[in-house]
Amino acid sequence: MNSSITEESDPKEFDFNTAKVFLMPDGIICIDIKDDVDILLPDATEQHEAVRHFAGGKKRPVLIRTGDGGTIDKESQDFYRSERVGEPALAEAIIAKSLAHKLIINFLIKFDRPGRPIRMFIKEEEAVGWLNEERTKYNQEHSK
Repeated sequence: MNSSITEESDPKEFDFNTAKVFLMPDGIICIDIKDDVDILLPDATEQHEAVRHFAGGKKRPVLIRTGDGGTIDKESQDFYRSERVGEPALAEAIIAKSLAHKLIINFLIKFDRPGRPIRMFIKEEEAVGWLNEERTKYNQEHSK
C-alpha cells in the first residue's frame, strides 16, 4: 500500500515500496528500510517528506533500520548527505545489518560530515539511548 504525503488525513505510518516511516511512541521518527530493495532518488525523497510530516516543523531524532541486502544509487546517497535531509533531524542513528551497509555508513560519517550528529549501531537499544541523549542535549541548548 503506497501512501501519499499530500493526503488530508493524518496517517500513523507511510508504507512505501522501499521503507515504512512512522513516529514511535517516544517521539523518535523511524525509517524501516525493507529487505532487498534498490533505493532510487524518488524513494529517498518520499522517505524525507514522510520524516518532515512526522517532524511537524520541529527537529526530531531519527532512527534508521537498514534492511538485509539492497542498494542505494548515487543520486540517493547524495540526497541523503544533503543539508535538506538533515533539516528535520536533530540526530540520526543508523542500525546496520550487513558489512556493506557498515562500510557505506562509516564512509558517510567519517568523510562526508553530514552536519548533524549521526552514528551507526548494531543494537537498537543503544541507538535509541543515544538518540534520547542527543535530544536532551538539543533541548537544553535550545531552551536558553
